[in-house]
Parts: sequence; structure tokens; C-alpha cells
Amino acid sequence: MRGRRVAGPLAWLLVALLLAACGRRGSDRDDASDPSVSSDPSVSASPTDEAAGEGPGLEIVIEGGGGSGEGSGGGGAEQTRPEPAPEPTDPTEDAFRAVAQGTCLPIHRDGRAWNVSTPPSAVSCRSEWAGLFQVTATNTTCASGVGRDEWTYHSSVTGNTTTLCLNRVWVPNYCVLAEQSGNAINSIGHSTAVGCNATEVPVPYNQVLVIAAVYRAPPGATADHCRAGPQDYRHYWSLLADDGNTLVCFTPRA
Repeated sequence: MRGRRVAGPLAWLLVALLLAACGRRGSDRDDASDPSVSSDPSVSASPTDEAAGEGPGLEIVIEGGGGSGEGSGGGGAEQTRPEPAPEPTDPTEDAFRAVAQGTCLPIHRDGRAWNVSTPPSAVSCRSEWAGLFQVTATNTTCASGVGRDEWTYHSSVTGNTTTLCLNRVWVPNYCVLAEQSGNAINSIGHSTAVGCNATEVPVPYNQVLVIAAVYRAPPGATADHCRAGPQDYRHYWSLLADDGNTLVCFTPRA
């Protein structure tokens, strides 16, 4: 009876130990087969890590106007400024502006206007032309007097006005226009030139005179100083040009 009492409790203790050991082994096998469980606490399978700002996200660049284009966001294409419109030009005005002071132009008035619309090439002031004028100044108020004139051009393109101040170089044996009343010459066109054999002349002129001679004017010069000698009986008319320093003598054409 005493031996049975001892064996009974021991048997139950052994059974309890065996059951506990079997339960621990079953728990280890279940943990190893579950893929959602990791024994490493540094590894997380949660998909919310990047959403929480711990991983790389999507960078959005907003381009602003007026930027230099050198920032991290990049710049647009470089803007080019339009070329300014060229200033309008007028070839006739350019020709007037190109005339140099002191040069001589082969021009004359034909009784109505200048015989050319654009300044021709300059020539020697010693050359022989029916009409020859020296340019004494440009773009200023021109002097007046016998043999002095001005040639003005106003450009409708640029709105500018160019003026050439002129003084006639008198060349003998060429002809000018005149106004005659009876035997008297009322006026001589000191800027005009005309063919010495012209049969028609523009109004108000009605006569053609020949430039017979050009002298340095003596004191008190008149047409009487035009005579070549005591045997010269031609009829003379005269003008004092160059502020009274030049005596220009005229005769009727033959």
C-alpha cells in the first residue's frame, strides 16, 4: 500500500513534463513556417514606410516665369530679342549729304528749277561748264547776292531737310537767260544756263546773253569796264558778283 502511494504522484509529474516539452516543440515549428513573422526586428514588411517619408518620393518641379534657368529645376529655352527695324533711308537725301563743302557741281537753273534732281559727281572748279557752282556751306542759312543760290531737298521718307549753299563759278563763252524790255535788260538769271543757239526760252525770260568776260572788279566797276579796248563797240551789260569783287560782262548773242 505504501509503494503505490509513492508511484502515483511521480507518474503524474512525468506526464506533465512530457506534455510541456511537446508543446514547446510545436510552437517552434509554427513560428518558422509563417512568412509574415521575422525574427529580425530591423526588417519591416509594412508598406507604409515610404508613405511616412522615410524613403525616396516623387520630386515635382514647377517652372516659374522670369527665372534664370540655372536652378535645380532647370530653365526653359533662352528668349531672343527681336532685331530692331532698320531706319528708313532716302538715296536722294544720302546724295545731298555726301556733297562736301568746297567742291564744285556742274548744275544750273533752267528757268524753272535745277536741271537735275540729285547732285551729280563733283568736278574741278576750274573746268568749263555752262553752269558751275561751288558748295560754300551745308545745312545753314545761305548768303544772298549775285551768283549765290541754294539747293534744298526735303525728304518725305526721313522728314529731314538738307541745304547746299552755292556760289557760281562764271565761265566765259556760255549763255544765260535774261529779261529784256526794248533795248534794256531788266534782269539776268544769274543761276541759269541755256544753249547759246536756243530758239525758245521759258517765261518770264525772253532773251539769251553770252558771258563775254569775267574780271576782278576795279573800284566803281560798271559795264564800261567790260570793253576790251577803244575799238570794242559791242553793247555790254554787267553784274557784280562775289560781294562786288568780280565783274561779269554780258553781250547779246550773235
